[in-house]
Amino acid sequence: MAAGIAWYQWTQPTFANTYAAEQGQRLDVPLPDGSHLTLDADTHLEVSLYRNRREVRLAHGQAMFNVAPDTARPFDVLAGPARVTVVGTRFAVRYMRDGADAGTVNVAVEDGRVKVADATIDAREQSSRQLVELSAGQGVQVSLSGQMSQVSSISPAGIAPWRQGLVRFTNTPLSDAVHELERYHATRLVIRDPEVAALRIGGSYQIGRPDIFARVLPQILPVRLVARDDGSTEVVKAR
Repeated sequence: MAAGIAWYQWTQPTFANTYAAEQGQRLDVPLPDGSHLTLDADTHLEVSLYRNRREVRLAHGQAMFNVAPDTARPFDVLAGPARVTVVGTRFAVRYMRDGADAGTVNVAVEDGRVKVADATIDAREQSSRQLVELSAGQGVQVSLSGQMSQVSSISPAGIAPWRQGLVRFTNTPLSDAVHELERYHATRLVIRDPEVAALRIGGSYQIGRPDIFARVLPQILPVRLVARDDGSTEVVKAR
């Protein structure tokens, strides 16, 4: 019985908490182990620290991780189909349940090294195709099915641009771009025309200035803005 009690206590977390940053918020979270998390808007995660490991479950959103080195306690981030394992490093993870990249996990390393694996497969059964090692300035995508993309090179400025108050789009459908901006601030933009919703947009935009984003649209896309009585603005095809 004593052995069973000891084993139970060993397997219980020494620290556990849930954190959430709502629309338009950003949350800085220092952890008892010396690690530090920065949650972007609309992000929800759970932290559990054990005696022999550390674990974060990212339910939705994106966060920057600054992990305190501890060789005796690896640090795992579980996000959808991906498991990211480190000892000490700085990296960003994005996992959205809706929007343009719904179900896809994006990992980018700012410093150190991380291992990215298919979380649905036991570690002992993983092949080289299901495990990728990233170093600083590299990133990878993990699809909903656990498929790994090619490793890409990422400039330091391109990692977690939301920390600088920016959101970046690359050939993104306009409807998805508006959806992303809504995570930070109500845009009051309405798109009813499927053709307008499918128009592609790129570039960097200020998170807290949806008004500037709206004013730019007619300059870069064949659209115009129509003010509605309810205070919203509809994006329609240019005549």
